[in-house]
Amino acid sequence: MELNLKPAFFWPINSTSVRSFKFSTKLFSQRAIFRLLSQVAPRQAVERAIRVMLTPPRQPFSDAELAVLEEASLLPVPLISGRLIGWRWGRAADPAVVLVHGWGGRGTQLRGFIEPLLERGFSVVAYDAPGHGMTGGAESSLPHFLQGLNAVLDHLGTVHAIVGHSLGGAVAAMAMAQRPAVKRAVLIAPPASLADSSRRIAAALQWPEALRATVQRRIEYRFGLNWSAFEAEQARGAQPLLVIHDRQDREVPFSEGRRHLNNWPRARLLETSGLGHRRVLEDATVIQATADFIAGDQP
Repeated sequence: MELNLKPAFFWPINSTSVRSFKFSTKLFSQRAIFRLLSQVAPRQAVERAIRVMLTPPRQPFSDAELAVLEEASLLPVPLISGRLIGWRWGRAADPAVVLVHGWGGRGTQLRGFIEPLLERGFSVVAYDAPGHGMTGGAESSLPHFLQGLNAVLDHLGTVHAIVGHSLGGAVAAMAMAQRPAVKRAVLIAPPASLADSSRRIAAALQWPEALRATVQRRIEYRFGLNWSAFEAEQARGAQPLLVIHDRQDREVPFSEGRRHLNNWPRARLLETSGLGHRRVLEDATVIQATADFIAGDQP
């Protein structure tokens, strides 16, 4: 699986030239730092690169996000290392749909799906993964994300479906493969390879391959997990699955969504164009297709 790890300084860019200039300057600066450290202080280069890999970007909540939280019930979820902050919309007695955000995101980024799911008779649960949003924490990773989702599923007991975006889609597939009681899932722009993600980050920062490979080995050793275990082909279940991916997604290539589609026996694809990696969460057709699929209708 791919983490879709954006370095801590990779903040979403709007159309203004000032923001773009700041982004370009920061990226250039980071490239120069890694180039220098790789030559004169390789150990420091590795430590800095690991921090980049494990540090999600943080952003303040928007007014729209805070407003939708006012309509929810707080749902703290216990973790071995503390607790997750989650929320529930609707009645606890109704079948639950869990929303899982991506790297650097928050549960409220999927707020557009809440009302359509409530209208179809579901309750909706969203949460902030470790290292993200109101849950907080200094670092995060794919294992953190998977631990968080499993904690939420265990806490809820019975869950009808999962909707995951980006890294959230990848861990949703992994959880579904181990939990046949979860009836169906929607994966939106799901990455398919952790190793490929690290190569895209390395290319963006102009890391030497030796540095990238060393970072991979160090992180594998730290978590006791081989990255080959996080390829899409390692997670397969029998439940119906809907994969939604945009052709112009520049963060997670469309081909990675195809890998999930080809790997999952009962998967189908909804292909979009021009929405990219994030605006796909706000598209009315995507939202309706997701709600219909979760309800068992044809999207």
